Amino acid sequence: MQKSTRRRVPGFTLIELMVVVVIVGILAAVAYPAYTSHVQRSRRADAVKLLTAVSQAQERYRSNRNSFAAALSDLGMGNGDVADHYDLSIEGVGEPATLVTGYLVLAKVRSTSPQRYDSKCAQMGIKVEGGAVHYVSKDTSDADTSSTCWPR
Repeated sequence: MQKSTRRRVPGFTLIELMVVVVIVGILAAVAYPAYTSHVQRSRRADAVKLLTAVSQAQERYRSNRNSFAAALSDLGMGNGDVADHYDLSIEGVGEPATLVTGYLVLAKVRSTSPQRYDSKCAQMGIKVEGGAVHYVSKDTSDADTSSTCWPR
């Protein structure tokens, strides 16, 4: 009888490679949603920071002029301050004023931003009326999500 001269070549079998691919796929399926959620919360924090800065600028403006600014340009700020994720606006000030002694500053998610998938906090804002400060937020269906979007 003749002995086989075939030697076993070191390496991975197809089954072992498929097991590794399945494990990597499962890890990716778990990690990607967590990552995107973290990025969305980070962008929300940027919006909160900007809204707070506008609110502080409004108070400085009012202390010097005895009225609130009706536009971001009056505060020396521009919409470019929110990068590519939110459109910023000031409402309730001007002619006719819808808020007698206050304003509403809003950050709305841009439709061209990856943040548009953040359905919980599609619109965030700070409303000041008669000295009272209210933190407001709405989801894509216009439901109030203030408690979710404004951490306190």
